[in-house]
Amino acid sequence: MQEDIPKLPDAEKLLDEFPTGLLVTSLTGTILKVNATFCTWLGMEREELVGKKRLQELFTMGGRIFHQTHWLPTLQMQGSLSEVKLDVRHRDGHTLPMMLNAIRRITAAGSYDVISMVVAEERNKYERELLLARKRADELVVKEREVQATLQVTQARLRQALRLGNLFLWDVDTATGTRRYEDDVARLLGFASPRPVDDALYAAAVEPADRDGERRAMDCALGRTEEVSNCTYRLNGVDGMQRTVVSSGHGFYNEDGTLAYFVGVLSDITEATLERARARDRALFAEQMVGIVSHDLRNPLSAILTGAKVLAHGETAPARLRVLGHVTNSATRAHRLIEELLDFTLARVGRGLTVSPAVLDLHALVAGIVDELRLAFPGRTIVHHAEGERECTADADRVAQLLGNLVGNAMAYGEPGSVVTVQSKREAQRASLSVHNWGEPIPQDMQASLFEPMVRGDPGEGAGRSVGLGLFIVRAIALAHHGDVRVSSSRAAGTTFSFDFPADG
Repeated sequence: MQEDIPKLPDAEKLLDEFPTGLLVTSLTGTILKVNATFCTWLGMEREELVGKKRLQELFTMGGRIFHQTHWLPTLQMQGSLSEVKLDVRHRDGHTLPMMLNAIRRITAAGSYDVISMVVAEERNKYERELLLARKRADELVVKEREVQATLQVTQARLRQALRLGNLFLWDVDTATGTRRYEDDVARLLGFASPRPVDDALYAAAVEPADRDGERRAMDCALGRTEEVSNCTYRLNGVDGMQRTVVSSGHGFYNEDGTLAYFVGVLSDITEATLERARARDRALFAEQMVGIVSHDLRNPLSAILTGAKVLAHGETAPARLRVLGHVTNSATRAHRLIEELLDFTLARVGRGLTVSPAVLDLHALVAGIVDELRLAFPGRTIVHHAEGERECTADADRVAQLLGNLVGNAMAYGEPGSVVTVQSKREAQRASLSVHNWGEPIPQDMQASLFEPMVRGDPGEGAGRSVGLGLFIVRAIALAHHGDVRVSSSRAAGTTFSFDFPADG
């Protein structure tokens, strides 16, 4: 079928009505020729433009600067310019965004520039939307980074809390039903550092006797919605250590009842379990100490009863007086033994020694105690030095007990006949007592365990018998006063036990 070809306008009319603005300008920008399309876009007549305006006069200020700094130099050097976007002023003052292309024609008759322009309103709108979209995208990226940073901080805090609480995370793969463990769980299995732990490796570490109970608890949790799995069992680590853990888990389900995800936490309660066991041992030990007291007091109390019967006859013969001396010594020994064992039992069962602190004159209290100790150790020299302020807060009876034990220890283990020095001192917010004696130094390897029960050196011949609780009770008294007791010992400086505590209680 032959196409009907319409009658076409001549070239001049075609260019005049071409849907693109066409201009011819001089090298300086004076408009020499312009088509009707461009005139219509600007709302101006051809006569207002041709020979009367230069192209750059139709631009905004920014366009004029561009024309001077880029347009003219580029045409001069390259002879053409393409896809330049500039705003062109309409007759009524508003601007039209346009895309410009220019080419310089150099002929024998003269040179001129040919320029085509296209209104770029839609493109401008698209570019603005693109810029807005990019700006929004950049803002979202910034917010995403902020959220990621916040999430990282939150995760770090969570991991720190989990680490401090000896807690470890695990979950369930809903597709396979297998459990997945974080790498830190490897530490519960005895590994020195985190490493991947799969379900098989973990299951193999569960104590065989505990496996059925652990599996039943898990199956129960997976089989019911809103059911929490909570089970205590033991893990046998590759390091040979057995740990006790509490495994807690909770499933979250979809509306159709299928498992969406399951989150679990492992809590290491090994130390708490051991502490409970130690508490039971302390209680048992306290009961055993009651038996020790009953056994060790049998002979002293028998001597007291026998002496009491003899004295009942009212005889005053020298032999009777010797019996009275035995009664007194046995009663003193029994009383001291009872007090030490009772204090020791209180400290061992975890309650600690009881104290009744009150404001007192530290130097006067110590001076009085030293006077009593001089009577208890006739023939030995005990010197008291006081330094600093006098007032402090302490339990006078417990301080007397502490000094009595330390001075008795110095008498038993120090050099016979040497001076024992007691110092009371108050400075700033601290108060202290110390007892110094000369003699063989305490071995360095023994000093670390010196304040443990049943630990004592060899007092040599003539020293009073002891159950080895004196220094243990000294430390318990120090702790009850929120203080501490230390020892330093050498051949050159002698041995000094120091008790330091807050002066104001």
